[in-house]
Amino acid sequence: MSSASTKKFFSHPFSEEKSSLIEHLITVAKRADRIFSESKFQNNKTAFYSGLVHDIGKLNPFYQILFSQNQTPQISSSLLQKYEQVHSPLSAWAADKLLTKNMGISKANKIKILLMVYGHHSKIRNSIGNYDESQNFKNSKNEMVSFLSDFSNAVSPLPEFDGLDWESCIRDFSSPIDFQINISEYASGTDEFLEMLFGFSCLLQADRGSFGEEIHTKFDLKLNTRSQIKSESTLAPIRSQFQAQAIVNFDTTVPISIINAPTGIGKTKVFLDLISKFSDDKDVERVFYFSPLLALTDDFESKIENVISSDDLQDVLSYNHIFAGSIEEKRLFEKGLREHSGWLFSNESFDRKFVITTTQRLLMTLFSNKQRENLKLASFRKSVLIIDEVQVIPRILLPKLKEIFQKLSQYLGTKIILVSATIPHEISDLPRVKFDESVLKKYLALTRKKISYQNNLEPVSIKVNRTLVMLNTRQKAANMYLQVLDVNPNVMYLSTGIRKIDRKKILQSLKEKSDYVLVSTQVVEAGVDVSFSHVYREICPLDNVIQVMGRLNREGKDPDAEIVVFETDGTKMPYLELDMVESRTRIQRTTSSDDLYLLLPEYYEAISTKNKRNVSLVKELDDNISRLDFDAAWNFVNRYVFADEERDTVIIPDESNWENVRSDLLKNVNRDSFKKFGLFSASLPTKAKISREEFFDAELMEKGILLPKKEKLREIYDKNLGFDVWLTK
Repeated sequence: MSSASTKKFFSHPFSEEKSSLIEHLITVAKRADRIFSESKFQNNKTAFYSGLVHDIGKLNPFYQILFSQNQTPQISSSLLQKYEQVHSPLSAWAADKLLTKNMGISKANKIKILLMVYGHHSKIRNSIGNYDESQNFKNSKNEMVSFLSDFSNAVSPLPEFDGLDWESCIRDFSSPIDFQINISEYASGTDEFLEMLFGFSCLLQADRGSFGEEIHTKFDLKLNTRSQIKSESTLAPIRSQFQAQAIVNFDTTVPISIINAPTGIGKTKVFLDLISKFSDDKDVERVFYFSPLLALTDDFESKIENVISSDDLQDVLSYNHIFAGSIEEKRLFEKGLREHSGWLFSNESFDRKFVITTTQRLLMTLFSNKQRENLKLASFRKSVLIIDEVQVIPRILLPKLKEIFQKLSQYLGTKIILVSATIPHEISDLPRVKFDESVLKKYLALTRKKISYQNNLEPVSIKVNRTLVMLNTRQKAANMYLQVLDVNPNVMYLSTGIRKIDRKKILQSLKEKSDYVLVSTQVVEAGVDVSFSHVYREICPLDNVIQVMGRLNREGKDPDAEIVVFETDGTKMPYLELDMVESRTRIQRTTSSDDLYLLLPEYYEAISTKNKRNVSLVKELDDNISRLDFDAAWNFVNRYVFADEERDTVIIPDESNWENVRSDLLKNVNRDSFKKFGLFSASLPTKAKISREEFFDAELMEKGILLPKKEKLREIYDKNLGFDVWLTK
């Protein structure tokens, strides 16, 4: 090769401070390698070389011409008439020629690099075939050869690029792109699956974070949990006993631990104290709190505000589909004192000391092959993951998830704490924090609830105090609300068909009310800090009964507290038939909460051993992961975990603010638009027959956003039932 060229190569528009393609590739390679090296995975060359070649496709003349000039629409339009705006496939094709066995890269590792590079702006795959080349793509590829030649001269003196086969790359680059590679032929198993996802995440974090200074996070937050002690409660002494035992008996060296104790006994204070304890561990970089419900994360965030210094709130990230930012920023956002900040690397990569998010986000990070979600995975290294209400995770995922947790501990130094009042059979063999059984029994006795079973529920028979009536579907709940309304005007309604901001207001108002009936779906089943005196629950699996029972008599002040489990019309349930059969036989012979807790282990074992369908599904997921079929694994999880979340989401602004919301959405149509107005969103019922042309703004519908026409707001969204009014028509 000749001496270094002085020609400038751009990775980004020349107006940006760091626009050198050479510098960018070296920076990303070294950062990816540094992050990967903090794991115990062995194939670190995949991270370094994927970073070194990931943007070589930007030698596509489209980018080099565009970046070297002022970016105007006219320039871009003229370039698109000749070239194709694409670089990832071109980068992978160049890498296919550049990487050789002489560099110590095995065939398997080379395929991993090609797959990572090919998908770093989309998703990671387990295979690539040929590429359908348009004429513009061929123009880009053919003219790129001269750029490759000049680039090879420029990097020839640089040690990072040493060994790359530029001669073969330049000679063969113009040939039709046809990879015909499949990593399943060279690698298999959960270890390889996680290693590749982790390597992909290292590349993404190194690339997306390359324009900022590298920050090394250390968890050092101190939490003062004295404010979490309800000294006025008669249960305070026994809660203090439980919490003290938990802290003393918790072994920080155990990779995976279970905190299994009844709802309301004070588990939240326990893991707040544990979090503070981890601040003394020099190896812990981050702490995560995951819960299945936004109501739970909101409640947890409010507790964090009371136990942490206000100066440290900027280090606590609240992340969900409504908001992403520090708790400090979230409070200003909710008060209308600041705009949502949009996409920020530190938020999207979970590069914060303390992250509060949802269990759904955990599953997305572990199983999704989309780069937006996988970006976060590398931040699980040297971290503590607290997973609250773990029983909500579908049981078909638990065997594989348990294995993945063990691998995260083995390779990334991750520690996992699983928390619940009910521990499924699939993870029951994991080590548990030990407590004095007499303490738990005393607590259960003080918060005892009566349990009864009946064939149906008549609204006139509902006892009115602080009463919850919960049904399995939105349609049943909406119709029950109307029936109760006929006999008691002091009735409220909750489901996902109600705007999130209204749900929060209703739940908050319950703490100050009595003599009401709340009719709801399962949105208040777990994690809601409200104590009811009476609960009526439509027949459901045993663990769901126990979860809603945790909303009943939380302070031991209601000696007549009762949960009535009732049958309804026999329509299809959103639960497995086996779970229903095994639950019904046990509930019918149960009279108190003490009995129900004792029945739970045998119930979990019965449904685990008898469910042939679950055994088959567990194997299907295991097979997908074993052959590194990232698409199939994610499709499986998406199908069985997120199906209910695929309902259409509608933004319902206040009528007085409708014009501003519409204008804002038209200007900023992206995923972060939904975060800005997420509190004003609700989901449409799948069964509702609503004419979109009649009710929704046509211009925004074309952009994939559902906003009711202003004149239709009151008609489509009922002030009491929200969207579920359409299920009663």
